[in-house]
Amino acid sequence: KYSTIVTKRNICETKILPFFGKKPVNEIRAADIRKWQNYLLESKRGYSKTYLKNINNQLSAIINFARKYYNLETNPCEQAGSIGTSKADGMQCWTLEEFLAFRKGIQDREESQICFDVLYWTGMREGELLALSERDIDFEKKEIAINKSYQRLERRDVITTPKTKKSKRRVSIPDFLCKELMEYMRGPCYDKRSD
Repeated sequence: KYSTIVTKRNICETKILPFFGKKPVNEIRAADIRKWQNYLLESKRGYSKTYLKNINNQLSAIINFARKYYNLETNPCEQAGSIGTSKADGMQCWTLEEFLAFRKGIQDREESQICFDVLYWTGMREGELLALSERDIDFEKKEIAINKSYQRLERRDVITTPKTKKSKRRVSIPDFLCKELMEYMRGPCYDKRSD
């Protein structure tokens, strides 16, 4: 997939090459990898554990390619060990009380309020919300079809298909949210041209 290739290239260009520079792959040692891993762990960006694992895996894949096609003897990533985790921690959700307190703080911003209402009551991801169009909402069945996601790739706004089959789904929306969405879409803030 295009987005996967772009993501991998981005990891190489922004997370791997800046640290290792022009150092030949066969000169990279386990100690160099540990320094790089510590650099990532101490980054002010605060990468998630799953993203750290993904970054680490990309470097390991590059070195495995060198082992297979250029007779590199070992993969120093194996000696250095991995960072991050392959599975995300459980999601932390706001309680209803916390959400309502937050919602009160944005009550003067209609667009923000409707966005956060949809996120909270449906559990959809931010990229899924940003990719929604009017035709994804079925007011009769009170459902939203989630079948695409927004991403920013190579400085461009891109709508992609979900990463997994499970990501493509229909979610129920409560009556009050259905009504709120209808009112919003009839109101002055809604731009029909964006659909």
